[in-house]
Amino acid sequence: MSQRRHLADATRGFRPQPADRAKALSRRAFLAAGGVTAAASSAPTVGLSFGSYALWMLTWGDALELIGRTGYDGVELALMSGWPTEPEALSSTDRLYIRSRLGDMGLALPAVLEQLRVAHPTQTLDRNLERLRRAIDLGADLAPGKPPIVETTLGGSPGEWDAVKNQFVDEIGKWVRVADTGDTVICFKPHVGNAVNNIERSLWLVAQVDSPRFRCTYDFSHLWLAGYDLTESLDALLPVCPYIHLKDAERTSDGHRFLLPGDGETDYVAMFQKLRETGYSGFVNVEVSAQIHRSDDFHPIEAAMTCYDRMEAAFETADLQRP
Repeated sequence: MSQRRHLADATRGFRPQPADRAKALSRRAFLAAGGVTAAASSAPTVGLSFGSYALWMLTWGDALELIGRTGYDGVELALMSGWPTEPEALSSTDRLYIRSRLGDMGLALPAVLEQLRVAHPTQTLDRNLERLRRAIDLGADLAPGKPPIVETTLGGSPGEWDAVKNQFVDEIGKWVRVADTGDTVICFKPHVGNAVNNIERSLWLVAQVDSPRFRCTYDFSHLWLAGYDLTESLDALLPVCPYIHLKDAERTSDGHRFLLPGDGETDYVAMFQKLRETGYSGFVNVEVSAQIHRSDDFHPIEAAMTCYDRMEAAFETADLQRP
């Protein structure tokens, strides 16, 4: 708690310098001012958000302040135990205040981040359903009428896929009935260390569950580690991916390490051009890996601003419109 207060105080003093404000205005201000034709302004837009998964050390008020003042269009709120926005920790007053701050700062809530695990020794079906209900209820309180996606990985290990895949289908089938009552969508991420770790397994699972309430999150860092290239993975998964995570990865002598977007080999201009060409309309979310945000030298303000500058530049080059 002492670390959280210390970093929150530092963030409370965060004020972008004039140059940063100019960057944050960018193409959005031009569009809002009517500097494009009606046909262009009606094109699908893609929002840029930042995940509070990286901001566990800040109060939720300071996290929203940092994300909004940096220039992002939205926030993905982390709901896991230990994060300041876990549903059990938020009173009705807290929820009203967060909803108000989102509105004041013009931040959308495209998704909330959970950890729902299938075939786990302690995370039972009942526990997953309860966490899912809490996530949906919080989303309804914070963004009424615009239910956020519930984003999660699924757990398991790559080598046990054949043994657990039918259990995945059965349990997730129960999840989607809960999602249906909340008018929301569950998006799972293919994860290099999980049972669902590649394109083929992802598409199989989506087809078997066979519900519009169950879709995929596109995260090229995991797919790159699995051996896919950018075009191949986008072509295969974009039709079932209403949500995208942005980060990079590198291979190391003992496995891999995740990086900030732009610190690796991903061609974000090519990615964003593909989104424009296919008419993708949704959010791309900067996700900072725990390998980074749990390190002693992690600086949340610097990370948020660095990622914003890089991704904004890629948006501009790709001529991808933001909300």
